[in-house]
Amino acid sequence: MAPVKDSAAADDSLRTHLRAATMAAHDLLDHAMQAASGWQTRSDYARFLALQHAARVPLEDWLAHHAPGDLSPPPQTPLLARDLAALGLGLPAPAPGLTASKPAAGEALGTAWVLAGSALGNRAIAKQVARIGGGEWPTAFLGDDTMMAFWQGLRARIERPAEPDEAEGATRAAEAVFAHFLAVAEHGHAPESLPA
Repeated sequence: MAPVKDSAAADDSLRTHLRAATMAAHDLLDHAMQAASGWQTRSDYARFLALQHAARVPLEDWLAHHAPGDLSPPPQTPLLARDLAALGLGLPAPAPGLTASKPAAGEALGTAWVLAGSALGNRAIAKQVARIGGGEWPTAFLGDDTMMAFWQGLRARIERPAEPDEAEGATRAAEAVFAHFLAVAEHGHAPESLPA
């Protein structure tokens, strides 16, 4: 993990810290998700949506129980369920539930940062899906405006320096969320806990 600089450093926003600390995990997840599902065919796209749903169910549940309201991203699983239903598919089994006591400083923020930040990548994927699927594949999840609005609000919070304990907690949580998604992409299951 990258060291946390003095919070007085003007150029060391929490966003910069999180991006640097999780860059390798983010790249690994992007590659694994593309390899595990992709969106070149209708069945590839359905698998991508199913993996997203399976991974997000326990994360959304964890946030609902542990995050303050301003750090609870809008749920994406109902949108994923709608897209899967439009493809004629049922819901996948969720990944194992996450177990954690009341989160330490920054953990809800780190979790929300990963989920909200994924909406940026979803925009690029949505364009590819529209092209490949001829505009016929459902994109309620990929095109969700509420998550983008949440991301814009979160940016104001993370584009400032953070106290070391908040930055470390956010980093631990972000790394755990990336590992969770990676496990779902690679093995169809995930670790059962966030760091407490």
